[in-house]
Amino acid sequence: MIKTLEKQNERDNKREKSPKTAQEVLPIHTAYDDGIFLLGKQKYAQTWRFTDINYAIASREDKESFFLRYSDILNSCDIGTVTKLTIILRRMNSLDIENGILIPYQNDDLDEYRREYNDFLLQKAEDANCMVRELYITVTADKESLDEARTYFARVGTELTANFARLDAKVVPVNGEEKLRLLHDFFRPGEDFAVPADPRDIAPASFQFTKDHFKMGNRFGRALFLKDYAAYLKDRFLADLTDRGCNLVLSIDIIPVPTDEAVKEVEKRRLGIETNIANYQRKQNIANNFSAVLPYEMELQRQEAKEFQDDLLNRDQRMFFSNVTLMHTADSLSELNNDTEGILATGRKHTCQLAPLKFQQMDGLLTALPIGVRYLTALRTLTTESLAVLMPFWVQEIQDSGGVYFGDNAISRNLILCNKAKLQNPNAFLLGIPGSGKSFSAKELIVFLALATQDDILVCDPEREYAALIEAMGGEVIRIAAGSKDHINALDMADGYSDGDPIAEKSEFILSLFEQLDDAGITGKQRSLLDRCLSDVYTKFKRKKRQPTLKDLRAELLAQPEPDAHELALSLELFTNGSLDVFAHETNVDTKNRMIVYDIFGLGKQLKAMGLLVVTDAILNRVTENWRQGKRTHIFIDEFHVLFENEHSGEFFNSAWRQFRKRNAFPTAITQNVEYLLDSVLASTMLSNSEFIVMLNQAASDRENLAKLLNISPEQMSYITNAEPGHGLIRYGRALVPFKNEFPRGRLYDLMSTKPGD
Repeated sequence: MIKTLEKQNERDNKREKSPKTAQEVLPIHTAYDDGIFLLGKQKYAQTWRFTDINYAIASREDKESFFLRYSDILNSCDIGTVTKLTIILRRMNSLDIENGILIPYQNDDLDEYRREYNDFLLQKAEDANCMVRELYITVTADKESLDEARTYFARVGTELTANFARLDAKVVPVNGEEKLRLLHDFFRPGEDFAVPADPRDIAPASFQFTKDHFKMGNRFGRALFLKDYAAYLKDRFLADLTDRGCNLVLSIDIIPVPTDEAVKEVEKRRLGIETNIANYQRKQNIANNFSAVLPYEMELQRQEAKEFQDDLLNRDQRMFFSNVTLMHTADSLSELNNDTEGILATGRKHTCQLAPLKFQQMDGLLTALPIGVRYLTALRTLTTESLAVLMPFWVQEIQDSGGVYFGDNAISRNLILCNKAKLQNPNAFLLGIPGSGKSFSAKELIVFLALATQDDILVCDPEREYAALIEAMGGEVIRIAAGSKDHINALDMADGYSDGDPIAEKSEFILSLFEQLDDAGITGKQRSLLDRCLSDVYTKFKRKKRQPTLKDLRAELLAQPEPDAHELALSLELFTNGSLDVFAHETNVDTKNRMIVYDIFGLGKQLKAMGLLVVTDAILNRVTENWRQGKRTHIFIDEFHVLFENEHSGEFFNSAWRQFRKRNAFPTAITQNVEYLLDSVLASTMLSNSEFIVMLNQAASDRENLAKLLNISPEQMSYITNAEPGHGLIRYGRALVPFKNEFPRGRLYDLMSTKPGD
């Protein structure tokens, strides 16, 4: 036997004593707050949680890249340690679902809508997979003291973080309380958790181990191991094994072998094979059978040994001893047997043989869990590549606590729950061609926010699509059009309007406004005049303790001696004293309602761009006021691409967008013209820097541009090619997840739908 394996077996498989109680089954001596477990004399273990990646929908080239990077992680395993990769699959219980997704009732007029939405969510949860897939890596090492162990695991954690980052996966250490909770939830599902004085108190009330299964408390379980490997194994093997509707834990124990020992072992095996071949040929010669052909098995052994040696010496491969342990649980023995048969059938589909452990159920149970022990000696010799085929990655999930439902994962069928507060920035885009479900998705998000939070919701509505919904939710609709009685003062400016000079910020807005008034634009001299007059008018009206209007600005321009000032006043006349004076009066509408729709549908083409700017500025004022009161604001701006058809309006909104993020506001831009949006450098930068992007069905040219900007593979882009309404891709931080969102007909559907037939 190889010395490394002999020493490791002596350390790992040695039990101190036979357990007499359920608590003594657990080999945990001490659990430290930082997550390190003492498992025996000088034997320490540390566990890290790592995130999944979208391996399932990656291109062939990306899969090869992931495979090679994962191989590098395996090659980095330290000699003298045992690394355990663990996949835990557990079903969400009803309490988790209720606390995680249902909207609490408030005893108000909106409870009927909450009831309808909750019924929809419960049905979705029932139809969905509702399985949580968690990935862990546990390293076990012998160290002289706790301090030495902490130093060692700190270095390992740094290396793991760097290595997994190359896979776009995040590694987080599991602290003591989290690890105890993880084991407690397995041993005592559904029970409340409290950190015990003795870590072994997380054990169930009783254990009963039989020949081929065990019982812990009222639940049944069975431990299996991978007995025979296929000659050729697909990288989706582990994904298929864990794509079951049952609670299970699958672990891969990895013991690296020093290269010099591995080479000596392979040479010894090759020598043994050649000796057997020589003996066979000598026997055939004695029997005068000089033309005898070597048996296929001997030829295969010779070829495999040669390839193994070549892998070690020339292809940067390492030698590992490994075993795969799978343990699953059920509420009854019959259910357990059915699940076992399904797991065995999955193994046979991949020409592998899984088998229940005979009289080793306790050893299998403890080996499978991410505690850090290995009590099984059934090991397989593998190279780096053959071990990397056991790929733990498969599909990314978005299941944030306190998240908003946004559809079902198209691959795993799990609910997608997004909490933008956990992202680096909450900026969002909704992209899709007409009829793709873009407005419906925005309205669905608005409904959830209106029913589940007390946050403010502001909507800029150029197409009159949101008024009925907001009115039904108890909000205010401000209809802005030529001749309308509703007015918003374009020069309103709340305290704290800008982080720097508020007059300078407002000046940028006014410049953008004048660019919209005259297709020829404005000259540098006119910009200076506007800046001077704006500063003067705000100074005057600050003493009068009221906000100036565009009429006041026009009067100030007329008071200037320069002819350019009079030209500016003339271009402004239509919008102050003419028929389009909707923004030239003092604000006379209720802007304090927590849900407001700015309906600018009636402005017409000439005023729409200007209306978008004024409404954006009004929203910025409201955001500033809410920010000072510690209140969050959600902003929805439809027809977003219009803002970037002019350079100055684009610059103003880019500045406003940055202020939204800083002031606890969550902006969502909605547009169907992605190509126009990407033509603007500012808009494309905003898009690429946004952490939440919903892509529905896209036109061909838009798909190409998005793929280039967001680095999306053709396989991933297929989910937004000829996609059905409500189907597409979500980019959520680093995650890129295909989704489908189908809302049932009812009162809420009628309020959200924009289909002519509905």
